[in-house]
Amino acid sequence: MGGRRSFSALLATICMGVSLVLPLLWLIVMVEKDLVVEYNTFQAYLKQSEHPIPGAITYFPWIGEYLQNWLEKHLADPVQLEQYLAQWLAQGAHQLLILFGGIGRNIAKLAFAMMTLFFFYRDGETVLHQIRGVLRSLVGERVDAYMSAAGHMSRAILLSVIVAAIVQGVIAAIGYWVVGIEAAALLGIATALASVIPLFGTALIWIPLSIGLLLNGHLWPGLGLIAWGILLIHPADNLIRPLLISNATKIPILFVMFGVLGGLAAFGLVGLFLGPVILAVAIAVWGEWIKSIDPA
Repeated sequence: MGGRRSFSALLATICMGVSLVLPLLWLIVMVEKDLVVEYNTFQAYLKQSEHPIPGAITYFPWIGEYLQNWLEKHLADPVQLEQYLAQWLAQGAHQLLILFGGIGRNIAKLAFAMMTLFFFYRDGETVLHQIRGVLRSLVGERVDAYMSAAGHMSRAILLSVIVAAIVQGVIAAIGYWVVGIEAAALLGIATALASVIPLFGTALIWIPLSIGLLLNGHLWPGLGLIAWGILLIHPADNLIRPLLISNATKIPILFVMFGVLGGLAAFGLVGLFLGPVILAVAIAVWGEWIKSIDPA
């Protein structure tokens, strides 16, 4: 029986890992292809004898003239441009090392999370039963209400992540279709998958697409997609998650925001999930205390 349980836990862990890693790899491949296309476009632009900026930008006061002078100054002399890029890369080398170090740490964290998930799948019920028994001996029967609140909040957080990703993907796909980008639905799916990536999120998709439109001379579609991402795609996550969590747990949205922001400040990215759970347990404890003081 124990061997069958271990095999089932291992199979579930592998399925979970594949469902997380494969979409991320697919997303990386798509971004890499976009970057290659944009690099080739930029190379072709550099080989031109003249380097005019898109016509509509020239109508902006000061900005158009400044950009045109900057291009003429740095692109007229390839040697000077190479020195400028080398200097810029040298300044950004430290940030790149930090970025790659963060990627390595996140891979290690993912491996540790998968290992932990395996033991949770295999021994989770036993551990939960033991924890519940120990807490019941310390706190009493009230522990059932506390653990129920934590479980309810955890399910609400998971649901909010899924729904927010779907909504962001739909909003992004509409924006891609409006500005005339091909495969808008596929890119919308990629945006939904990217929304669960910490720090960068959906910007991994719509920012390169916006830059590509601008480099290809599609000024207004590029600026429109940037505005669409800043005003609609990105804020959707910050609005939908607290609303869904508040509606599912019957906790005021202001408290949910406090839980998310407090958890983020105290525990980092994990606090986005841990903070609301701690908040739910704290509210359950508060409710029990109020009832014990004033039973009416």
